[in-house]
Amino acid sequence: MNHSYNASSISDQEKAHKALLELEIKFNKKSRTGALGIQGSQIQALTGFNRIFEQYPYPVVINAAILKLADWFRTHNNVVKFYVYKVFKEASHQHLEKIINVEETIRRILPILGSNDTTARSITLRVLGCMSIIIAEKLDVQFGFELATDRLELQAAIWASDQICARSNRFPAVIFSKIDKKLRGHYYPSTSLDIKLQVVKIFRHMHEDIGMTREAQKTCLSLLNDSATGSELVIVTLRTLTLLISKAVIDQKEQIA
Repeated sequence: MNHSYNASSISDQEKAHKALLELEIKFNKKSRTGALGIQGSQIQALTGFNRIFEQYPYPVVINAAILKLADWFRTHNNVVKFYVYKVFKEASHQHLEKIINVEETIRRILPILGSNDTTARSITLRVLGCMSIIIAEKLDVQFGFELATDRLELQAAIWASDQICARSNRFPAVIFSKIDKKLRGHYYPSTSLDIKLQVVKIFRHMHEDIGMTREAQKTCLSLLNDSATGSELVIVTLRTLTLLISKAVIDQKEQIA
């Protein structure tokens, strides 16, 4: 019985590696450059990866596929990067958890955060957010995050920070002062309402450390006590404060009052 299962597994893995090779050949196929900086064959190849994940969900197969995607992400233009990001976005957590060489994957992707290209950095942040299930406690990832001034990159950083905060015990402390400043008017008086609405929600994750919880609570209360705070931000802040306090189990009377 086990012998039959192992033989079937090996056969499936061989088929999977053959399918991956076919996708790689299709991706590298020489043809005219597409109008958007990507060839149709490359799009077809990239959209085929999630089918392989579903059909052959073996760690060795998924690991090989992800490393190949990370290589293409590192070396190709932003259009290719975007389609690689879509593969990560559509991949299930169960599949991403099967990656064997997490460090190697990060080593290929993370350096792009040092690029001068804001679009490349934005896409990279979103890929890292998609990978939060396996990289949340990686310090090199955590300290690579900045809340930029470019709107596209800032939105990507906020989204990715929220994903990683949800799964990390340490990252909330790393990102806390950066998001706190975004909400305090004297630091960033020009922070728009929609950005504040996104940023304040991250405070719901600040419950692992009592001191940090109190600071997050203080910022939320200052927003609620500020007459300039609009009703939409008040509602989101109250909801965030409720989630924060319910997990931290402190100062519930003060919140209710």
